[in-house]
Amino acid sequence: MAKITEKAHQLLEKREFVSIATVDRDGNPNSVPKFFFRAKGDFIYLIDYVVGKTVENLKENPRCSVSFMDLDSLEAYRLNGTAALIEKGRLFNAFLKEWDRKLMELSVNRVVEAVRTGKKRGTYELDMARKFIVLKIKVETVIKVGRRGDIWEETG
Repeated sequence: MAKITEKAHQLLEKREFVSIATVDRDGNPNSVPKFFFRAKGDFIYLIDYVVGKTVENLKENPRCSVSFMDLDSLEAYRLNGTAALIEKGRLFNAFLKEWDRKLMELSVNRVVEAVRTGKKRGTYELDMARKFIVLKIKVETVIKVGRRGDIWEETG
């Protein structure tokens, strides 16, 4: 099992969203952005506030791939692993409290940016659906894609 590399972890912590790819039982792909919540050890945690096709697919096949890109270096990462769904319980309740804080922080940052730049926003994170599921993904491989197209597996 792979531990998330320090570089990948640092890049993740700067993200609000990452893309997750899943497949249904017929092999049809689904790739969508999800809120990045936290990376810790071998795990990453995403928030699925849509609770649709991604969750359906993960119930049938927990294998998934999470990807994101560093726009400064033009290097990308793909984290492959297995997802578990957290929908209730003590851990879920702890995530709910932290999620509320994170939504507030994201909204405040967007309001400040809108005031500073004059860029108007129609909606803010506090408008998000209250129903969500935490995707707990055990990372098994960390793949780095270099800006010249070179691909290699990283180890933590």
